[in-house]
Amino acid sequence: MNRRTIGRAPTLLALVVALGAQRAQAAAPAAERPPMDARRRTPIVVAVEKSSPAVVNISTEQIITRRSDPFYSFRAPFSDEFFREYFSHFGAPQEQRSSSLGSGVVVDPEGYVVTNEHVVHRASKIHLTLSDGTKLEGRLLSSDVESDLALIKIDGKKPLPAVPMGRSDDLMIGETAIALGNPFGLESSVTTGVVSAKNRSVMLRGQEAYAGLIQTDAAINPGNSGGALVNINGELIGINVAIHSQAEGIGFAIPVDRVRAVLNALFNYRVIQKTYLGIKTRDITAEGKARYKVAADSGALITGVDAGGPAAQQKMATGDVITALDGHAVADKLSFCKRMLHKQAGDTVVLRVQRRDATQTLRLKVAAVPRPSGTQLARSKLGLTLQEVTPALARSFGLRQAVGLLVTAMEQGGPADQAGLKRGDIIVRFGPLAINSLERLAIVLEQADRTQVSLVLVRRGRLYRAVLATR
Repeated sequence: MNRRTIGRAPTLLALVVALGAQRAQAAAPAAERPPMDARRRTPIVVAVEKSSPAVVNISTEQIITRRSDPFYSFRAPFSDEFFREYFSHFGAPQEQRSSSLGSGVVVDPEGYVVTNEHVVHRASKIHLTLSDGTKLEGRLLSSDVESDLALIKIDGKKPLPAVPMGRSDDLMIGETAIALGNPFGLESSVTTGVVSAKNRSVMLRGQEAYAGLIQTDAAINPGNSGGALVNINGELIGINVAIHSQAEGIGFAIPVDRVRAVLNALFNYRVIQKTYLGIKTRDITAEGKARYKVAADSGALITGVDAGGPAAQQKMATGDVITALDGHAVADKLSFCKRMLHKQAGDTVVLRVQRRDATQTLRLKVAAVPRPSGTQLARSKLGLTLQEVTPALARSFGLRQAVGLLVTAMEQGGPADQAGLKRGDIIVRFGPLAINSLERLAIVLEQADRTQVSLVLVRRGRLYRAVLATR
């Protein structure tokens, strides 16, 4: 017998036996198949499984107007779009349609998505692709240029998977950080690293553009902007911002504690829905929960009640804690404001209120936002006399649109004077909101619970930022 033939026989037999075993295993019921190696399902895999369904792909359509611009080298960070949006005398316009890709994070099952403001800035259409491939259109509810955060609403037919929010005040240098997003348009990408540093400031064109960021070596590239940075528990600890696109090993994220604070302003039912209960609210501190005798995960504290408003008519008072709205538990100010976005003027809301040791159930009729005098509030709180920009004024200042408020006079030594404002300045943003009327300014000023507010203004063809101490 040929030795070569003898040598092949055992090999062929082994192959036949192996193939038979594979077929038998494939035909066996699922319960009899060997389980997946549990050692491969690491904590990182579990965290990604928990959080990735909440990360969405965002694409936008924009109309961009390009002009020659002698002020280009003098602009502040992020001012490019302001110049294109507001100024008309820098050459002949050339419009073109463009699209951008970014990421977003579902923070609420009802379809609220957080992303970077620069991802959706001036978008005419916003398209979102969910993790399961479903494509939906979104609408921009509100945005904050200073924090580079925006809130989008998806009107879906079913609840969406939302990422649980963690904390960023207790982050540890060296702990695991996982970045999820769509870098370069590649959907559902995951990169891992550690928290490299906290409270980082980033300079663009020699000026501070971001402050207080989380730095990580998890890769964050263009398209990752607006995506999630999560911890080993799959909890959101930051919103990614792609800044150093050519840097290796350096990524940044906006801390989730700041995101949560900005969301309180973005979920502003008074501005979005123009509805009114006549109260101011804030989150309760850990110490306050014990003092007000509410559960650890419950309550929006009332810090002010307007005389004559719906809340005052029901004898609500400062120090009361709202624990439920229409039977839905209120965990904090954010959840309360989110519920109020569903209400229209004339609706009735049922509030469960904790006052010291007693619990009350109150029925309030939602009112339309009263129209306070923006002129009077600007004078009393800012020391400013303002005028709405008319089309004629817009043309004289070289503005493409009649937007903003013109400073016509200032109180000597008042907040605006001390901040360096001048007659002829045009205020285009106040805090997180674009301002184009005295009515809108009045609503924002009336709700302001800070002693300082930021604004963006135009002066002689250049953009400036200022911080005012309100009275």
